Amino acid sequence: MSITQNTKNIKKGFGQALFLGSELGFLIALPLVVCILLGLFFDQKFDKFPVFLLMFIFIGIVLTIIDVYKLVLPFLEKRSLNKNNKN
Repeated sequence: MSITQNTKNIKKGFGQALFLGSELGFLIALPLVVCILLGLFFDQKFDKFPVFLLMFIFIGIVLTIIDVYKLVLPFLEKRSLNKNNKN
């Protein structure tokens, strides 16, 4: 493998890691923020302050865990496959 090819692979790997990191940030923050806003909206509408907020926070956490699992699992499987192929 030439030096330029190796440099391209490193840049490609860095770009993929950067993209994965930014996507993870959105996947963690977005559902929680939306669920908190929905919880506050419904609490104000029905005058039941902590009930809907807590319920939607729990839903947001569950959705976040599922989304992160679905995003990270294929990445880890691909990485594991690459390590096994090198050995």
